[in-house]
Amino acid sequence: MGEEKGLGDLSLREVTAHAGIVPAAFYRHFKSMEELGLHLVEECGERIQLIVGDARNKGAYRSALQLTIGYFFDYVTHNRSLFRFIARERTGGNRKIRENIREAMRRIARELAKDMRMPKLISMDDTIFASELIVSICFQMASDYLDLEDDAHSEMRKLKLQTIKQVRLVFIGTIRGRKQRHR
Repeated sequence: MGEEKGLGDLSLREVTAHAGIVPAAFYRHFKSMEELGLHLVEECGERIQLIVGDARNKGAYRSALQLTIGYFFDYVTHNRSLFRFIARERTGGNRKIRENIREAMRRIARELAKDMRMPKLISMDDTIFASELIVSICFQMASDYLDLEDDAHSEMRKLKLQTIKQVRLVFIGTIRGRKQRHR
């Protein structure tokens, strides 16, 4: 998949030619192009869950946000085609793939919620809601990131900082909103 083509625009011949295999070999791994797309979504979601867990294991609490966002954007950088696919299919294309993207994002959010150290008055439902919003922000910012030129390092840094600021606002809003409801 390139800049302009989505999964639905690809032929089996294009995919197998790019992979350097014959069409029959494709069917040894996948029943259809849809199954290939579902596999890509699953693989991406699992990798991002690992990124969140790695950040938890490697970083102190205060640096966890920067570490997680940094790892996430490193993954996006090294998997540009995959994220273009995710960004495109998230809002269009195959319904089953869209549903799987949403489910993968929910799993990532649940993994993230395990790491969020919220005050005791914040319920787990509110923590999960905040983590879902954070994941949504990160995926949207990944789409914007992909539109930058490969050598636009200053713009990339700004976008990462903007992502961190937006995520911090989610934390602040969740905590303040909950405190105001308890008054």
